[in-house]
Amino acid sequence: MFCARCGAPRARARATDRATASASSGPIVPSPPLPQVVAPRPIAPFLAAAGPAWSYPVVPAISVPTTRHKVRGLMVAAAVLVVLAASVTAITVWAWSQRPEISYCTFSCGTQIGPRLYSRRAYVSSQFGYRVEYSAPFTLADVTSSGVEISGNADNYMVFKATSGDNINAAMQSAVNSLSPAHYQDLRPVGAPVNGAEIGYVAGNGAAYTGNFVDANANLSQPITVVVMASSEANLTISVLTVGTQDLSSYENVPLGLKFGEYFDFQISNTIWPAAP
Repeated sequence: MFCARCGAPRARARATDRATASASSGPIVPSPPLPQVVAPRPIAPFLAAAGPAWSYPVVPAISVPTTRHKVRGLMVAAAVLVVLAASVTAITVWAWSQRPEISYCTFSCGTQIGPRLYSRRAYVSSQFGYRVEYSAPFTLADVTSSGVEISGNADNYMVFKATSGDNINAAMQSAVNSLSPAHYQDLRPVGAPVNGAEIGYVAGNGAAYTGNFVDANANLSQPITVVVMASSEANLTISVLTVGTQDLSSYENVPLGLKFGEYFDFQISNTIWPAAP
């Protein structure tokens, strides 16, 4: 038996009590009896008699359609990434196609080239179909079906002439030979061929001559410069003979010694070939 207060065995406790009593020479008072402890009834037999424990019913896996074919989480994540990438690509392509057009052209950009505007002052060859536009102070002096003379004054004029074929050297020589020896004397070449010779922006050959012009009465003689050029395109050759007052004071400012050379350039550059738009 054990003590209800301290848990010590009862026999020991009584021996302790006796020793204490003997030491104190007092009467020995027996301890009260401990209450009887009733052992609990076993539970296992009760549960066994009550029957098996209750549990939820389990449905066979085959009866649930989605239990046997489950998609793994990694596959779902991959599918989401693919859809997201496709969406981003489609949106990017659409946004790029809808971007505004930006022109980086500034003051250095020229206008778009369109149909040429024709001048009302022009000669048109009825035989070959080419066109020569002219500006003041030049006027038409002598017109034929294949050529025209455009005159500024008695000392400065131009003669355009067209022939079939592509022999530009023969056309140049024919233009020089057309000058009357009685009025154009002492003609001799000046330096190298004319650089950048062209007619209507079609490249060709050119040559320059120096000489003297003598009037009809042979009373007046003055130095002149003669420039002849010829170009060929589409089996058509056009030549231009330019006769003008001579100025040899500055070759840089007056190329070839042709004093009014800048006035002749307009007619030469604005010659329009039949095949030109």
